[in-house]
Order: sequence, then structure tokens, then C-alpha cells
Amino acid sequence: MYGVPNLKFKKDIWVLLSSILVVHIAAYLIVPIFPILLKNQKNLNPSQVGLVIGAGSLFIQLGSIIAGIVADRLGNKLTVVMGNFFQFIALAGMGLSTSTYMLVLFSALNGMGTGIYVPTTKASISYLASQEDATTAFSLRAVFANIGTSIAGVFVVFYATNFNFYLGAGIYGVLMIASWILLPSGCGDQPCPSLPLREYVNILKNKTFVIFSVISALIWAIHAQLGLLLPLRGEAILDNSSRIGIIWTITSVIVIFLQPIVSRGFLEKYSPVISLKIGVLLLGAGIAFIGWSGNFYFLVLSATIFIFGQMFMMPTLDNITKIIADPNLLGAYFAIANFASGIGGALGNFASGKMIDTYGIVGSYIPWLTYGILGVGAALLLRLPSMHSIKKENEK
Repeated sequence: MYGVPNLKFKKDIWVLLSSILVVHIAAYLIVPIFPILLKNQKNLNPSQVGLVIGAGSLFIQLGSIIAGIVADRLGNKLTVVMGNFFQFIALAGMGLSTSTYMLVLFSALNGMGTGIYVPTTKASISYLASQEDATTAFSLRAVFANIGTSIAGVFVVFYATNFNFYLGAGIYGVLMIASWILLPSGCGDQPCPSLPLREYVNILKNKTFVIFSVISALIWAIHAQLGLLLPLRGEAILDNSSRIGIIWTITSVIVIFLQPIVSRGFLEKYSPVISLKIGVLLLGAGIAFIGWSGNFYFLVLSATIFIFGQMFMMPTLDNITKIIADPNLLGAYFAIANFASGIGGALGNFASGKMIDTYGIVGSYIPWLTYGILGVGAALLLRLPSMHSIKKENEK
């Protein structure tokens, strides 16, 4: 189907994928319009918007650490439920809050919940899927995520108010209960390792993984810009900012249909480093073009370029982490990888908020060129000698 044959996964993987779909419905009731809600309904300036969004990205790292510790000791089910609970409280709190400090606090809690949820589900898929099926499974994760995103995007077109926070919170609450009932206990077919904290330090002795984590932090700094800059740019140039939800729906539908084809036609045939280089260059180009967009159609084109980069980037990042990782320490490796993504996303959002305050969302190309250049820089870093070992590991 759509380029992915023989989808004979375990039932538990399908349950996880369904959970990911629902999570993205809840999250993307907010994400496409989050900067706009903060600006218009919470009366924050661009620096404060960047601070609130950046706090969420920053605290993903704390959630990632919690995820690694809890999942390796108590199993993935409890960890996923914990992440959903934090996200439920966070969205309800943001709906009720009007002060910058409380919004930062609840955004941080939401980031913590995301940091717990994301690496745990990735590790769960890794435990349950064979190495041969890993790229396909991670690609389907992207497909299911974008089905959820497209559903939420349609809703945002018609309803984009403070109520979205409460609706998202309600979905997280329902998912929390469903996750407890339906998700598999433990860590797949093997017992969860009880990992001493010192093992997390030992993981950092893996030179290839450390260098890859630094590069991935830069990549995530670029990736985080879509959620911040596209809504603000859209509000500035469009007569109706609710049309931004249409852009998210269009790009999500593109991923739903084309991600499996990209995976089977390219990602599974070529080195993951080559795939990641292509993805990073497209991410940087997409953000740069958003800054040059003057109408709805150019915004759609720019977001589409970005989303093609994401189709190359996301499954590849996850697969590289699995290639590098010790099979007995998958939860810890994915936790640290998510830690790096949180650092990158936070720094990217903080920097963007300041740049928009300084240069504005229209009238200057400096913010947009900056991220285009960073995309080229990240692609060049992937040429480092230590990255070549990933190709060798993948071929084993």
C-alpha cells in the first residue's frame, strides 16, 4: 500500500502507531496556531512567544531523562501514561493562564510530557520491530503522526481559539486511559533492563553517538522553526490566519501518501547519512523560502519543501539512533537523542524570538537566510569521518 508492502507487524506496534496518531491530533490543535494564540489571546510579544515555545523545547530534555530512567525500570506503558498525564495538565493550564510566567511553566510541563512520550514510543517500536522492519516502522510512525496532524489542521481552519487548549487536554486525558488499557507492558519480547545511572555516562563515551547528537541538535533547531515562523509569517501576509491550518493539512496529506514511497524508494536503498544530508538541505531551504513568501500559495510551496526534508530526516534520525545504540540500552539512547533534540529546539526558538523582535517577521531576510545557511552547515558536518562509520554499521 502506497509503496509499503507486507505490513505484517505485531498488534502492539499498531496500537503504538494509533496512539501516535491521537497524540498528534491533540498536539496540532495547538501547534499551527500556538504563536498566534500567545500573541493575540495571551498578549505576548515575539520575544515572550519565543520564550514560551522555547521553554517547551528545553524541558523536552528533562522528560527524555525521566523517560530513560522510568522506561528501563518500569516499562514503556507506565512511561507513556505519565507523558500523557503531564500533557493533559499542561494544555489545561495554558488554557487557563494569562501571565507569561504561568504560560512558560505549563509549556515546560508540556515539553516534559513530550520528552517522556516521544522517546518511549520510539524505543517501544525499536524493541518490537526487527532491524529489517525498523525503517518501515519509523516511516509509518511519520504517516500516522501526519494523519493526526491533518485531522487537527482541518479543525483549526474552522476553530482556532483558546478553547483548543481545553479540547487538546481532553484528548490527552482520554488517551492516557486508553494507553493504560491497550499498550503492552514491559519492553516487547525482552525484559526491561534495570540500568544504573552511570550507564548513561558510559553512553556518552560513544564518540559517534555524541557527534551525531550534536549535529542532530542543530538539525532540530532548524526543524523547530516551522512551528514558530510559519504561523507568524502567515498571520502577517494572509487576510485570514486560520488558513494556516490548511497548510498543515496539505503537508500532512503529502506525508501520508509519499512517506512510504520515499522510504521504500530511497531511505531503504541508500546510506542514512546521504538521506539525512538531503533532508537537512531541504529543511533549511523551506525555512528560507517561508521568509520570501508573499502569498498563501508560496507559503504552501515553502512548507512543502520543508516537509519533504522532514520525510528524509525523521525516519533517518530514528534509524541512525537504533544503528548506533547498544540493543540492550535502546531506551537510554533514545532518551539522550531526544535530550539533544530538545536542546536544539529550545535554542532555535529562543534565537528566532529575538531575531523576530529585532528584524520583524517581514522586511528583513536575515532570519531566513540564517536558517538556510545553518541547513548547509549541518549537511557539511555530516561529512565528518565519524559519520562514515554509520554507513558501515548499517551494512552489517
